[in-house]
Amino acid sequence: MSGFDPTNADALHEEAIMRTGLADFGDGDYREGLGVLIEAVRSSPRRDRIAPRFGAMAINLLASRLSSQAGWNAHPEVLIDPVPAPLIITGLPRSGTTILHFLMSVDPQFQWTPRWVGEAPLVRPPREEWESHPQYRQVHDRLEATFAANPGLRAAHDMGAALADECITVMGQSFMTNAFNSTLPLPDYRRWWYEADEEPSYRRYKDNLRLMGARERDRTWLLKNPSHTYGFDAMLRVFPDARVVVLHRNPVETIASGASLIWRNGQLFDKAETGPIRLDIFARAVERMQAAREAHPQADVLDIQYRDLIADKLGTVRRIYAHFGLVLSPEAEAAMREFIGDNPQGKHGRHDYSSGEFGITDDQVRARFADYIARHDLA
Repeated sequence: MSGFDPTNADALHEEAIMRTGLADFGDGDYREGLGVLIEAVRSSPRRDRIAPRFGAMAINLLASRLSSQAGWNAHPEVLIDPVPAPLIITGLPRSGTTILHFLMSVDPQFQWTPRWVGEAPLVRPPREEWESHPQYRQVHDRLEATFAANPGLRAAHDMGAALADECITVMGQSFMTNAFNSTLPLPDYRRWWYEADEEPSYRRYKDNLRLMGARERDRTWLLKNPSHTYGFDAMLRVFPDARVVVLHRNPVETIASGASLIWRNGQLFDKAETGPIRLDIFARAVERMQAAREAHPQADVLDIQYRDLIADKLGTVRRIYAHFGLVLSPEAEAAMREFIGDNPQGKHGRHDYSSGEFGITDDQVRARFADYIARHDLA
C-alpha cells in the first residue's frame, strides 16, 4: 500500500472494499467514532508510530462490518430472532473472566463466538467444518505468528482461532470500543469514549449474535467481555433478561496485570503511562457498573470472587449453574474436568508484573478503588 494514508477515511473504506469484494457498510453511525479516531491519530505527537497500527485495525473492522452486512442482506430473517437470556461474564480485566469463559464453553448447552468467526461475522458453520474454512486458517496462522513474535503475550492472555472469544472483537465494528484505548495511546479518543452512549454498539452486537447463531437459534449464548463493566447500563438496556456473572479481584493485581498486557501488545505506549490509563478507565468502569446495577435492580447478577474461582473452578461453575437454574450434565462436567486438567495455571508461562513498572503505586490503586474494594471484600 505504497502512499497509503491510514488517516484518510476514504482510503480506509476503499482498502476494505478491495480486500473483501463487498461495498455495503450498513448504517453510518460508526463514522463518528472513526472520525474521532482519525483526528486523534493526526494530532498525536506519535502519529508516525501509531498510524500504521490504527490503519490496520480500522481496515479490519470495516471489513468486519462488510461481512456482517453481507450476512444480514443474505439472511434478513435472522434480524427478528430473539436472543433470550444470554449468560454474560464480566469483571475487571485479569480477574478470571477468560478462564471461566473457556471452562463453561465446553458445555454443549451454550453457543459462543470462536475468534475466527468474530473477526468477520458469518453464520457459524458446524464445528467439523471450521479447520477447512479459509477464514479460520487465516486467523489461526496470524495468531500463531503473533505469539511466536511475542512469546510473553500468550502467558498474559491466550487466544486461538477456535477458542471462545470476547465480545469486544465484534463490537469494535461500531468504532466505539475500549479496544482502541487498550492498543493506542489516544487521549482525545479516550475522552470522547468516556461520554459516548454505547447502546447502538450493543444493538449492533445483538444483531451480529443473531447472524452468527442462525443455525442454532435456540442455544443459549455464552458471552464474555471485561469492558462490559464500563457499558453495563447499555448492556442491560439491550439485554434486559441477561444472566450476568461479575468476577472480582483485588485491583492492585488487576490494574498492574492489565497494564503489562497492553504494554506488551505492540509497545506503542510509554511504559509509565499504561498504569495511569488503566487505573482511570477501570476505576470509572466499576463506578459505572455499580450505578447501572442500582438503576436496574431487577437484573440477575451473581458476584464471584476470583480467589474462589481459582481455588475451586468446578465448584464455582456449580454455584453459577445453581444460581441461574442451569443443569450441569455429567458429560459437561467430565469435559470441564478434562479442561481443568489440561490447562493448569501458568500453562503458557508466568506473567510477572508490578504496579511500579507502569507508573503507579499500589496505594494509588487502593485509594482510587477504596469503595469497590470494601464493597466486595477484596482487601
